[in-house]
Amino acid sequence: MNLQLFPDQQKVVDDIAAAFRAGHRRIMVSAACGFGKTELATAILAATKANGRRGIFVADRIALVTQTGERFDKYGLDHGIVMADHWRYRPSEPVQIASVQTVQRRGWPAANLLVVDEAHVLNGAVKAKLSQADCYAIGLSATAVTKGLGKYFDVVVNAPTTNELIRNGRLVPVRIFACTEPDMDGVKVNGLGEWDEKETEKRALQVVGDVVQEYLKHGQGKKFIGFAASIDHATELQRQFLSAGINVATYTANDKPEDRSEVVQEFRKPSSSIRGIFSVEALTRGFDVAEVEVLIMARPLRKALAVFVQMLGRVMRTAPGKDSALLLDHSGNSTRFWHQWNDLFENGVQELDDGKPKKEKKKPEKTEVEPVKCPQCRALHKPMPYCPSCGFEYPKRVTVQHVPGTLKELLASTGHQDIKLRSIWPQVVGYVLERSTGDQLADQRKAQAIYKTLTGDFARARIEYTEPAECGPEIRNRIRANNIRRAYGRQKEAAHAV
Repeated sequence: MNLQLFPDQQKVVDDIAAAFRAGHRRIMVSAACGFGKTELATAILAATKANGRRGIFVADRIALVTQTGERFDKYGLDHGIVMADHWRYRPSEPVQIASVQTVQRRGWPAANLLVVDEAHVLNGAVKAKLSQADCYAIGLSATAVTKGLGKYFDVVVNAPTTNELIRNGRLVPVRIFACTEPDMDGVKVNGLGEWDEKETEKRALQVVGDVVQEYLKHGQGKKFIGFAASIDHATELQRQFLSAGINVATYTANDKPEDRSEVVQEFRKPSSSIRGIFSVEALTRGFDVAEVEVLIMARPLRKALAVFVQMLGRVMRTAPGKDSALLLDHSGNSTRFWHQWNDLFENGVQELDDGKPKKEKKKPEKTEVEPVKCPQCRALHKPMPYCPSCGFEYPKRVTVQHVPGTLKELLASTGHQDIKLRSIWPQVVGYVLERSTGDQLADQRKAQAIYKTLTGDFARARIEYTEPAECGPEIRNRIRANNIRRAYGRQKEAAHAV
């Protein structure tokens, strides 16, 4: 089939070409999970071939080589694969696919353009190649936030952000339920800046909240993937699910490659009996099963924002009947990285880290406001006297205490407008139109007022362009609660006036 790029994908291709014309040689493309980085690479390498030049696509693991080759075949891009005894070993083809492990052993085939997949994970051989003066390269990554990337890439080209893709319907939003953050105080830090695996494993096994029960409560038998702190932890989680009668597999370094491949192939089937797969990190990149709706995160991370975002990306692809994804966070990562991942989802990557030590910045007078977790409905929101989701009024000058073992829903501040618009705004419109007097302007004002009371924000939408939905009992009850609260307030004001 012929490859037809989306307009925003074509714009990225044009921006890359403009960057080359401007004199840049090594270009990083920051593109969210689900944007279509493989399609982007296909178009670029097809153009390279058409211009009589050679290009090589480099994957960060051997398992992704065959997967990429299948995508190239889908779009009719002839290619060779650099791998010993591979049936597709065709060194004369202008387009080649190789793994970083292979080029490290065999060396680099001749190429005018290097396309590096998952370019935030830089192998030594790739670093050496990028450091050559005559190397023209394009890096592809959903998480171009790794320290030192600026030493190997000259400039960053931003594709549409995650939140833009959600708004365009190309990704689904994620509803997040987070448990009380596990106590990681005193855990040793390894050379990579992460917590020691063995100690993390011990702490993760004691994370508040029953993983199985929370899945049964919120997941409702949907397909899921889960990330554990270690292989032993993944095995224990598998045991717990099997004991509960839920068929779960593992995908770890202890599993044979053929077994892992078989598990994924079976998991892809709509009729598969496998409900979930537990891994440590192997599924963070290259795993693409759009039907997965639930992510169980039981691996606490200290600094690895990129890993967290990659995990989230595994469940955000669209599929028939899938309007959102669900994260059951038993690690504390969603709150630990709250501001960082929300900023990345909304704004993308503005500049690459050059790896140089940063001067300690003077602390601003005002720090970023931390989210508040409602103890009644579990929603997370910016601080205000009452919860915008359920109307719960916070006691004055009293810190809200969280009950250990309960999961609390997190609502992202930046980017959650997309989720709210998809779920709440159509219901508000339906509620207002039930009571409409025919004055469209008045209806719009009323709907915006109700929406702001519920969410804390005005909706970036209008009634006339919205398909109204039946107002469900939850939203209807929230509106009623807010109306009661306002009526009560007016009564108090009237009493004081007398």
